Amino acid sequence: MGIDDKSMAPAVSEYYKSLVARNELTRSDVSIFPSYTRLKIEYFVVCRQRYYKEGVKQRRQFIKEIKVHESLQSRALDGVRVHREFCNPVLVPPAASEIIKLTPKEIMRLEKILVTKY
Repeated sequence: MGIDDKSMAPAVSEYYKSLVARNELTRSDVSIFPSYTRLKIEYFVVCRQRYYKEGVKQRRQFIKEIKVHESLQSRALDGVRVHREFCNPVLVPPAASEIIKLTPKEIMRLEKILVTKY
């Protein structure tokens, strides 16, 4: 019980002829192939791309500077420490199990300790 293509062809051709008769296909604002000459990318998309590119650039610069600091260390162990302390948390985010969650009471105590000058 499929639809016969031969029976559909006259209906389609009649529809097309009606569009041509009403001048629907020859208007400049109606086209099967629209023009993209005035297409503009949304500003938030441009900002997101710019933000991402700047992040990549900053990360490369950071890695380059850390390598210089590592090579300036007098001992190899000091270079490893510099790398471990600065690069690992930045380049590889800590796992969820490593993140410490503090209660509001602990946060207040920590803030108090940090503000106090000894």
